[in-house]
Amino acid sequence: MVQGLDADKAAQLNAGLARIRERFVQSLSDRIDAFYELLGDLRDPGSWQDACAEIRASAHKLHGICASVGFSKIGQNAAQVEYLIDGLGPTLRERDIDEVRSLLNLLLDEMEQHLDAA
Repeated sequence: MVQGLDADKAAQLNAGLARIRERFVQSLSDRIDAFYELLGDLRDPGSWQDACAEIRASAHKLHGICASVGFSKIGQNAAQVEYLIDGLGPTLRERDIDEVRSLLNLLLDEMEQHLDAA
């Protein structure tokens, strides 16, 4: 029971959180598809900057929501992607993109595991 709440209010809160978690899990498929599309954009050096900016923005949003809905491992992986991209210089090299790909694939694996488990 949530501390300081009576049983009815705690049950309502827990039910609401369960619905939010369920909606989050349902959104994973679209998020995964979007990340895979961006992963494909990393094949073209001419699109690296834009793709990394979009990946970073999506990872940032995912990192933020995961803390609220209790998916800490996804959130940690998203944060790693976000922080890696934040630390890249203005001139991207192949090894930078390889690191982005690697961390993004770890994030996708974690997201897919939760989607498969649902």
